[in-house]
Amino acid sequence: MLPRMIDVARAKLPGGDIGEYQIGRGMSGLVLRHLEMSVDEFVECVRTAGDETELGAQLSKRKTAKENRMVSLRLRRVTVADVPDDLRESFVRFYGADVPANKRVIDILEEDDARAFGQA
Repeated sequence: MLPRMIDVARAKLPGGDIGEYQIGRGMSGLVLRHLEMSVDEFVECVRTAGDETELGAQLSKRKTAKENRMVSLRLRRVTVADVPDDLRESFVRFYGADVPANKRVIDILEEDDARAFGQA
């Protein structure tokens, strides 16, 4: 999830183009709450970090490795059925209404990245 958030944060910087992507709601909102950061604070960390390694080091200082693993496991369990009502309309607009309720959201996001940016 973090690499996707970093890409979106970079798109919010001058010269970037965020398009229809957003940060701070849904899965990225869960990560930011875990890190106890606002969107603006996260974008500023991305802006000032020399690279992903430096950014990772900055962010890892905010929580223990165990806490970070726990939130990662939690994110991996979120399914379409868990999408909150206030995000349901935008979720359907992006990913369609026919996504199975038991499909993991992280898998949908990875598929979206592969479509948008090609396989790594």
